[in-house]
Amino acid sequence: MAFGQQPGARATESSGAFSAAGIGTGTRPIDGLWQFHLGDDMAWAQPGFDDRGWERLPADQPWGDAGHPKYTGFVWYRRQIALDPTDKKPLGLLLPPLNSVAEVYWNGVKVGGIGTMPPHAHWYWNPQPAAVPLPSSPGASSATLAIRLWERPVVSNDGPDDGGFQAAPLIGYGPLIEQMREHWVEHRLRSRALSEAALLLVFFVSIPVLILWLRSRSQWVLFCVGEYFLMYALYHWYTQLLSTSWVAGLVVYGWVASQTSVLIFLVLLLADLPQRPGLRGARFWWGAGIGVSLLFLLASIGNNVEAMILLSPYPRLFHFLDIFTEILGNIGSLFLLVLIVACFFLSRLNLPRLLFFLALALDLALGNIAYLSDQSMNRLSWLFAVLQRPLLRIDGSNLSVFLGAKLLLLLAIVYALWDRLTQQAARQRFVDAELKAAQEIQQVMVPAAVEREAPGYAVHSVYRPASEVGGDFFQIIPLEGDETLIVAGDVSGKGLRAAMTVSLVVGTLRTLAEHDPSPAAILAGLNRRLIGRTQGGFVTCCAVRIDSSGHTAMANAGHCQPYVDGLEIALPSGLPLGIIADVEYEEMAVDVSHGQQLTLLSDGVVEARNPHGELYGFDRLHALMQQRPSAEHVADTAVSFGQEDDITVLTVTRLAAA
Repeated sequence: MAFGQQPGARATESSGAFSAAGIGTGTRPIDGLWQFHLGDDMAWAQPGFDDRGWERLPADQPWGDAGHPKYTGFVWYRRQIALDPTDKKPLGLLLPPLNSVAEVYWNGVKVGGIGTMPPHAHWYWNPQPAAVPLPSSPGASSATLAIRLWERPVVSNDGPDDGGFQAAPLIGYGPLIEQMREHWVEHRLRSRALSEAALLLVFFVSIPVLILWLRSRSQWVLFCVGEYFLMYALYHWYTQLLSTSWVAGLVVYGWVASQTSVLIFLVLLLADLPQRPGLRGARFWWGAGIGVSLLFLLASIGNNVEAMILLSPYPRLFHFLDIFTEILGNIGSLFLLVLIVACFFLSRLNLPRLLFFLALALDLALGNIAYLSDQSMNRLSWLFAVLQRPLLRIDGSNLSVFLGAKLLLLLAIVYALWDRLTQQAARQRFVDAELKAAQEIQQVMVPAAVEREAPGYAVHSVYRPASEVGGDFFQIIPLEGDETLIVAGDVSGKGLRAAMTVSLVVGTLRTLAEHDPSPAAILAGLNRRLIGRTQGGFVTCCAVRIDSSGHTAMANAGHCQPYVDGLEIALPSGLPLGIIADVEYEEMAVDVSHGQQLTLLSDGVVEARNPHGELYGFDRLHALMQQRPSAEHVADTAVSFGQEDDITVLTVTRLAAA
């Protein structure tokens, strides 16, 4: 370049030949001015072409900085290389890492390059140097080196001053050129050893966490942690690999949207925001998080469409999608920061949560600095350079502030997850203890099996709850003289809530039996006391009053009909208890002869369901009752068929006369 000439200025004189004579077994950068031209013509590769009218540009200066900002498409570089005719050592060319596709021509012959030219262009997300062997030219004193470049479409994080070479190519001894390329790759891999080790650790942590979630599907925090770790490891592995396809990398970049969405839900789960209305409650922030996640879904779709139309004749649509996805990504990052601030003020901060929020805020802040620096924000470039300096060097691998912040975040997530699971385990132990106490109380009120004698009768019962505690109940209450009150029933629902209603029913039942033990009065009294106390449910019940002479009085409130020696007794079936107040129930008198068996059972028998979804049903029950089975046999039959609800079977057999 002539003294005082600006980069990119046109010149009519030749830039002069670059001397490669005397290189021997060394290398030299092809510095100085190259002939440079926008456009594409294969004739420009030929040694006889006159390029004196071309621009002159240093190879280590991007063309965006030389008067062609954001130019995309084809360009050519040319340089005359002066050779030593007596030197027979093989020569090679080392191209620096390029975000472009490159082809190298030596005296008009293509000898190598990087990637594939359009129409089926292929270039790399993380480019590496390319070693190109140069053909020997015995006795030649010069050669023409031409490099054809194709620059991909500009994306939003490209600076206006990018494009082309960032460093001058090297020419030199062929084996040394190949060795330099291998050394560059080895150094790149060695410098990322700490980062790769961290990714490997994160990957192996994600697998058992996801397996734990598969064993306990209700623990969505396990899913979020495992999914975030897995996507983080896979995304960074793919985008940091050498020779990764740029188009595929653009698709993979859409993973960031899903990764951020998972991170939003992880914050919401670990924060455990209070259930309050408005901005101070969990419902608002969960709704906002779902809304932002839908925006991220659009961003991910936009990234995939953007990759599909990258080489299409629709550049405006491509640039629109590029800007659109960037805006959505910025909205998500901003929302995540706002969410963290909200969690600081709204959630109960213990040490694990505090460390998690601080680590996440630091990681987001550093990510925004890197993003703004990547957007050619020169005012932040010095800060980015400072943060890139290694805090620690281990065997050639650097630990930077960015990697340290990411490792801190991952450890904080594990710590917060461990704290949450520990608290849940403590709460579960407390619930299990309470449930065990409730089970013990219910076993006192409703024993699993009872064999006793009422005056003139043998009574046997079997109770098989579907869970730890159930909603079925029965009571055998001696009355004055030779009479006995037998009541069997079923509370709608299952579990602890149904068991609490059972305790209310049993207590009320024994109180009512002291005043008026008639079955109709018992059901009417229970109905009055259960109104408004069943949380929207109901209770079915069958009451039987028997004496030693075989006379019985029965009343039914929506319960299964009783059987006498296999025959169903068609009692008037009133409404279940706890639905409508002031219901009157009708009694029916039935005589039980010596040796006959009265059977009461719950609907858990007929509602047993096999693996094919088939109910046990009344037809099978009628056939079974014809055999006059024991209570144990009826219960075992229903359980083996497929128990889904609590099962209670109670038999009352009149003893033979003495």
